[in-house]
Amino acid sequence: MKKALMLLALLPMTPALAAPSADIREIALGELHPTQPALGYRQMDYKQGRFAVDREKFFDEFCETGGQGGIAQFDEASSLHAIDSFACTNPVGTHPEDMKTAVIAPNGGFYLTDGHHTLGNYLALEGPELSMPLLITHDFSELPDMERFWATMEEQRLVWLDAPEGPITSEELPEQLGRDHQVDDPYRSLVYFTRGVGYKKPDTPPPFLEFYWGQWLAEQLPLDTLDLTTLEGYTDAVTQAATLMVEVSPDTLIADTATGSLTAQEMGQLPAFNAAELDKLLSPRGKLTYAFSLE
Repeated sequence: MKKALMLLALLPMTPALAAPSADIREIALGELHPTQPALGYRQMDYKQGRFAVDREKFFDEFCETGGQGGIAQFDEASSLHAIDSFACTNPVGTHPEDMKTAVIAPNGGFYLTDGHHTLGNYLALEGPELSMPLLITHDFSELPDMERFWATMEEQRLVWLDAPEGPITSEELPEQLGRDHQVDDPYRSLVYFTRGVGYKKPDTPPPFLEFYWGQWLAEQLPLDTLDLTTLEGYTDAVTQAATLMVEVSPDTLIADTATGSLTAQEMGQLPAFNAAELDKLLSPRGKLTYAFSLE
């Protein structure tokens, strides 16, 4: 389903949209095309593990992804496929900065540029027919062909053409979203769990920030030296990765982005290893605890 979303509130008497001119489309997850070949499977395990025991979080994140704040009302009968069975705190698009993004290609397709993990989780749990509102950041439908489209996407750093096994071409990108189509990038997950422990997300992060850090970590921390299959082993891997992040010289170049090269400091490097944040990951409601809860 590809229809312009009627910008209606889920609750009566809700305020007008904060950004009424934004191009927001409601798109079925099965119709989205990824712009990166890989996902961090362990990162996805965390959220699915939490959703399994925290139904409020399941709806709350759906609302947030639609720029609707959080969940205001739901019950046991609520379903994401029945939009009137629950209510978010704000109308769609009220908080566009929280929305996932996509672009329109000359072939009429929608190509996801942010939100592969979040939408991949909802795809796995709710199926390809589920529709979600997305913010369209670029309409490239008037470009002459797909060759020019992909050249533009590369120029603007809106596509990630590096897979765990090495660089790929745009023709080698998977056609569909999700774990059935996108391969696992262990470093992408590792960087996700080091957030707050070894780095913090900058105020204006570059696209694919976690992948850039992952590329750098891959050169410092070979996978064959890590045990990523157990909670104990994964905790040690996060510790090693975060330690490398904080100990590298702040002026070390980590990423070559569309706006220039970024150093470790500019990529959010913390001044010291944050042991308290690592402890939070391992608490009963911690991300790593949830990530291994389904095994």
